Amino acid sequence: FLSSDYWGKVKENLRREWGDDIYLLGLCSPAGDQCPRDLVRWVEPEAPINDPNIVRENVTARKADPSMFDISGCARIGRRIATEILFAREEITDADYITDGSFQHKTLTLDMPLRRVSPLEIEAAKAAINAFAEKTGGGVINYVDKAKLHVHTGTIARGMVQQEVNAVPIEVHFMRLGSVAFATCPFELFLDYGNRIRARSHASQTFLIQQCCGSFGYLPTEKAERGSHYSAYVSSGVTGHEGGELLVCRTLDEINAMLAK
Repeated sequence: FLSSDYWGKVKENLRREWGDDIYLLGLCSPAGDQCPRDLVRWVEPEAPINDPNIVRENVTARKADPSMFDISGCARIGRRIATEILFAREEITDADYITDGSFQHKTLTLDMPLRRVSPLEIEAAKAAINAFAEKTGGGVINYVDKAKLHVHTGTIARGMVQQEVNAVPIEVHFMRLGSVAFATCPFELFLDYGNRIRARSHASQTFLIQQCCGSFGYLPTEKAERGSHYSAYVSSGVTGHEGGELLVCRTLDEINAMLAK
């Protein structure tokens, strides 16, 4: 079925309070290594999930939030977001309203360094695929097998691409509205990058919007690349931590230059 997820529940709650003419645009901030589900106090979903990246065995029953895979969990997180918005609205005074402010908008194309693989990594990927083929005998594979093979096929594919390409162009936007700044990127950006930008931004508020103007996969940190997780495989994105460093520095340069005018 089609679902508006928990943002739909947020809208329902707000419209009950303020009427049907309330509209809401959710901006997805850097969250490439973040999950809206409680991965520590795990609660089994009511319905089965076919996600090879989330496999839990011998689960201890927990007294915690309902699973965010289910409608009950979706409703819970939607209510929490709506409640916070309603609370924040109560705190706004006339002095908080701004009727005039500078607006600037800049669009750039950045060349992000392609995350490369070594000959040893390519050979290891080929060996893993051959071992899998020998084990299965060419039989039918399921979604778990496909997820595992995706890691290795992605490494081999990157080895071919890097023979021709060194960088991947991306579209990014920077905006200033008074003392507030906005910046976009087309990645699932890891939290560290977003925190570094916000900490060094000269704006009173900095809104970072990921997965915007294209989809180029995850952008992990160097630590994540060493740890080996589905969000940090070569097959999971086009660039690595070198690209993350470039994006942080360029975003800060553009935001702070706008605010200095």
